[in-house]
Amino acid sequence: MSSISHLLILFFVVFFFSPLTVAVADQSNANNLKQESDANNEEQEFVRLDLIHRHHPEVVKRLHDEIKVDKMEDRIKDIRYHDQSRLRAISAHLNWTKVVENAEEKVKEASGSNHPPHSQTPIALKTYPGADFGSSEFFVQLKVGTPPQKFTMIADTGSDLLWTRCRYRRCRGDCSNPSPIHKMRNKMRERFNYALYANQSSSFSPIPCSSKQCIQDFSELGGQPDCPTPNTPCSYTYSYLSGDRAMGIFATETVTVRLTNGKEKQLKDILYGCTEEMTDSQFLDGADGLIGLGSSIYSFVYKAAENNVGGGFSYCLADHLRNITAISYFVFGTPSPKTFSASTSSPIGPPATTKLFTGGRYSCYYGVQLSGISVDGQILNIPPHVWNIKSGCGTILDTGTSLTMLTAPAHDAVIEAMAPKIEKFGRMEKDVKGEREKNFKLCFNDTEWNFGMLPKLGFHFEDGAVFEPPDRSYIVSASYQCSCIAITSLPFPSINILGNIIQQTFIWKYDLLKGSVTFAPSDCA
Repeated sequence: MSSISHLLILFFVVFFFSPLTVAVADQSNANNLKQESDANNEEQEFVRLDLIHRHHPEVVKRLHDEIKVDKMEDRIKDIRYHDQSRLRAISAHLNWTKVVENAEEKVKEASGSNHPPHSQTPIALKTYPGADFGSSEFFVQLKVGTPPQKFTMIADTGSDLLWTRCRYRRCRGDCSNPSPIHKMRNKMRERFNYALYANQSSSFSPIPCSSKQCIQDFSELGGQPDCPTPNTPCSYTYSYLSGDRAMGIFATETVTVRLTNGKEKQLKDILYGCTEEMTDSQFLDGADGLIGLGSSIYSFVYKAAENNVGGGFSYCLADHLRNITAISYFVFGTPSPKTFSASTSSPIGPPATTKLFTGGRYSCYYGVQLSGISVDGQILNIPPHVWNIKSGCGTILDTGTSLTMLTAPAHDAVIEAMAPKIEKFGRMEKDVKGEREKNFKLCFNDTEWNFGMLPKLGFHFEDGAVFEPPDRSYIVSASYQCSCIAITSLPFPSINILGNIIQQTFIWKYDLLKGSVTFAPSDCA
């Protein structure tokens, strides 16, 4: 072959195949970059809700402008008052769970079966802790329906249903000749300030009473057995400790949420409660509804996590006592260690992990197994049964409670260990609201004191993890020149509660699939 032929062939190859090779390479690089970009985007696509504390000026102005939060002393009084409501709710709920469990165990023993007939299980109208709405600590803004409507919701870790004040247009019986009961209900509805009108949302879909969900699954959510026709919506009645009741129907709805990458996402077929009637329409305290963040499979936590990565959530609570406008956050999904800092605030300290308990005696709360408490590294002499759920104690993490509450043997041991180290500042007696039984047991003159000068508390978990909050998370300013150890005493036996103040400035990551909770110091930015 001549040299000219070789040159022609070389020219042909270079001219026609080189661009193709480059194009393939470029396309490959583009695909790799796109995949990497998509992966990065996916890693950050977690549902995030801003948590606004009840003392935030915007919340106070809209929902309960009658409370005084100008002074720290007023804020502490309000916190103590609402903690008492929350404690009553938690105690009632856990006692209910224990009663039902004990009754079911007796039925099992008598029948020799692990699955007692449903008719033999005790039936009663369950009360829900989220009901004491005045005790609600955090609020979120959520968009519900299609087109989406923005609502201000109470965030409650002690209940499971997402619901709002709602109007579902339907007529029971002979609508042309309504009964006295029907007329009475219409009058109640006229006075009811509806937040969502179901007929104006194209994504609203009532769940029929003949469905398996209604018949078998919704009893824990206050579901009612009435089913006059197969297509009648499944109804519920929530009964609250205050004696109030909320009545409505179950449906599925679309909820629009914000992601950690700044975009919005629609979560479809979310279980939703359309509350049409309340015995007291004021007990929502001005909010549009409630978002249940409990641990059951019907909770918004599970559905939101399903739409993201893993079954879980994380939150970081900013120091609202020292910055009244601080915004905290709640993120749905379980970030991997690699993406944890991308979806939440970066930890500023080493993480620790301990076992998480849900269901059973803990009901819808999030339980942990403490084994002891230390002061400046010295383990205190606290009886082991104080931490045992079977003895009526145990421990829960609860963002709906502000202060940390310990059953008497644990509380007294902490106060006894800290008292000698506080004497140098000058011990003070401080009544809260003038009621001595609600005193903080250990207060001191803080004129010559600063953070970091008092003993360090450590909460030790059975599996070796240790939670060491900064002292600003368990010392509060109760009045002028007077600070107190913000840990209160409960009679034995009682559940121990690690409240939201002691959890501040830490990231808490709950993995519901693995049954664990990981925590690490953070600035919650």
